[in-house]
Amino acid sequence: MRTRARVAFLILLTVGGILPISLILTAPSAHGMVRFSSYQDLERFLLTRSQCGPGYPLLYGRQVDLYGQRTLGPALPASWNALGSAAQSSSSVSSAPSHSETNNQVAGVDELDTVKTDGQYIYTVSNNTVVIVSAYPVTNAQLVSRISILNQTIDGIFLSGNRLAIVSEAPRTVYNTYGACGISTFVGGSTIPAYRTSYYVPIRPQVQNTSISVYDLTTRSSPSLQTMVTINGTFIGARQIGTFAYLVTSTPAWANQTLPLTVVNGRQMQTLATQVFHSDISDRAFSYTTILALDTNQNNPAPTVETYLLGTSSTIYVSLTNIFLTQPTWDATQETAIHRVSISQTDIKYEATGMVPGHVLNQFSMDENGGYFRVVTSNYDFGGSQTNLYVLNLAMNRVGKLEGLSPGETFYAARFMGDRAYLVTFKRLDPLFVVDLQNPSKPSLLGQLNVTGVSDYLQPYDSGHLIGIGKSAIDVAWENAALFQGLKLSLFDVSNPSSPTDMSDFTVGDRGTDSPALTDQKAVLFDRTLNLLVLPAEVIGQIPQSLSSTGYSEPIFQGAYVFQVTLQGGIVLRGSITHILNGELPGYNNSAYYVTRSLYIGSVLYTISTAMIKMNSLTDLSEIGSISLA
Repeated sequence: MRTRARVAFLILLTVGGILPISLILTAPSAHGMVRFSSYQDLERFLLTRSQCGPGYPLLYGRQVDLYGQRTLGPALPASWNALGSAAQSSSSVSSAPSHSETNNQVAGVDELDTVKTDGQYIYTVSNNTVVIVSAYPVTNAQLVSRISILNQTIDGIFLSGNRLAIVSEAPRTVYNTYGACGISTFVGGSTIPAYRTSYYVPIRPQVQNTSISVYDLTTRSSPSLQTMVTINGTFIGARQIGTFAYLVTSTPAWANQTLPLTVVNGRQMQTLATQVFHSDISDRAFSYTTILALDTNQNNPAPTVETYLLGTSSTIYVSLTNIFLTQPTWDATQETAIHRVSISQTDIKYEATGMVPGHVLNQFSMDENGGYFRVVTSNYDFGGSQTNLYVLNLAMNRVGKLEGLSPGETFYAARFMGDRAYLVTFKRLDPLFVVDLQNPSKPSLLGQLNVTGVSDYLQPYDSGHLIGIGKSAIDVAWENAALFQGLKLSLFDVSNPSSPTDMSDFTVGDRGTDSPALTDQKAVLFDRTLNLLVLPAEVIGQIPQSLSSTGYSEPIFQGAYVFQVTLQGGIVLRGSITHILNGELPGYNNSAYYVTRSLYIGSVLYTISTAMIKMNSLTDLSEIGSISLA
């Protein structure tokens, strides 16, 4: 189409209401994001870009109460409120002994977790309250105070000096929502659509409010609430860099809707349509993804809020300078849009968007290093799946790729370490792939190790060794498949990348044995200087016939397994710690005593469950004491 005719055609589409004005006047290149020019422009986008169908969120609709009697607008965030209860007086943290920290993916980027420590106190989520415990020295160990967030569910906490930030969610009132899908037309650019074909689909979008509450811990016996920020949206992810917390939320988007609202200590900050970014990527439905930046050490903070209209907002990866938002598309192309947003304290700036084939598995599928973004994806078709690795520059343009690893096998784990990537796929055996990324434009496969079982998580030991945490398996050749068994730990030597080896293995329990560490790296305590590895586990095994009701393997243990890991001796079990009373088997009645986290302060190992903190000697694992959290 000639240029003049093309412009006339685009103007006609715009006047007719088919294309958003912002896509004509400020058309982004290569899916880049721009802001809407008006609220009408935003509505046009939703009405023309969504691929609506039965079961998907509505394009244009109204909210009605459960009885269909009246129209209701979107609910405002719940009133902010919190309660800090006092126990005994306590002083500020003095010089703390050596202690472990959260097992974060990126050095310097703290991840939200249910347990934090500053080397003297332990802060843990228990029964939807945050409990502050004076933990070191153990002679003075005691519960100091509790913080309750009313009518909300706590997702986790951050700690920075004398400030504790609690991230929580509260459901907004959810009504039956009826929406129309079909071909819509506009008359003279009017924002009122006339449906030529439509059908009404009752749906219940999951609508939440997410809050971050910041407490001053100067007096730990009586924490004081300094700031509370509430955002419309379901919690997607959070990170903290220094004193600056970054919170990502997502809420469904449809036309004729009040845009996301942020409330800072009771003061409302309404998002305007002209502040919302969008790209030209179509999807079946859309959501508002909001990024909040907050200085937790300021008493009267001025947080920054940026909003992006995306499809399904999914896994995030955060470096020291960027947040990468992933947006999978679920049509036949199976692609993922990746949006790079730069961060610097409270500055948030959209930078670039790129597309890669396939979908990401989790945050460890992504990494930023030396000015490049690396991502591992999986594609699925009738022949099975395949694993691919792509390298993008910070303009989010693809510069390198390695495609088609292990056709027909499922992608399980990835770990990036400098100029190397380690990937795990599995069907009957576990190929551990070593990929060279020194030349970003030509990623290459250096080596491969096939072992029985599979690693769900890869923990770096040092620059030349990895600890794999996953499941053992029995190869069932006649079914061309494998049967998972107990929990398996492996120590891999990758110092010679062309010939990786399995140095040591340790298997815990029978089929069904499980650990939170398989899906959450924050459950892993590892310290190479102490040769220490601690994992929570629920162990399945054969119990005596006198105690078994079925005669089959059943839960026989829940607690923490403590290992010594060295290059000379491999993986050696030192012992185990449980919070469950002697003689009891794990079950629903004592699930509050299931160990979920562990940490150390000085020479003491602390294991944490909902009901208890237990203290054991790091030297010989002898029990020192315990603190009830009930």
